[in-house]
Amino acid sequence: MNIADHLSDIEIQQHALDAGNSGMAAATHIAQCPHCSGRVAFYQKMARGMSVVPMEEFDFNLTKTVLAQLPARKRSHAPERAFIACVSLVGVFAAIGVFCYLNTGLLNDLLGKSDVISYGTACCLLFAFLLTNLWSENVGKIRRINLPESLQHFPGAAV
Repeated sequence: MNIADHLSDIEIQQHALDAGNSGMAAATHIAQCPHCSGRVAFYQKMARGMSVVPMEEFDFNLTKTVLAQLPARKRSHAPERAFIACVSLVGVFAAIGVFCYLNTGLLNDLLGKSDVISYGTACCLLFAFLLTNLWSENVGKIRRINLPESLQHFPGAAV
């Protein structure tokens, strides 16, 4: 590297903070160039000065005051989560029941309809999934309609 070509600020800062990882060409240039070595010394002095500055501490604690002013959390999603959990559990139990029924072979010889039962279970699980998906998509829309600032609560605004 030519002495007339100075290093960038990023290269000088990397060398100032960690001289071992800056590269041989950069270290050689800094050793030979008084301009770049002066900038390295400046950045090292700045880094030492920043590490000495103590953290600012306050003599009062605002945590309790701020937490007291925050609005209480609304638990509006509990019924939806319970509904989704119930539908999912019914689906899982139905699948387990059909699997056990088909593998035990108790009534399999009498009925001989294992494929119909399998398709029925798959349809029930698909229906449960679609119902859950429909419920979760439309609950937010219904809530937005029932907000007090919507048009249906202002009789003069209705067309």
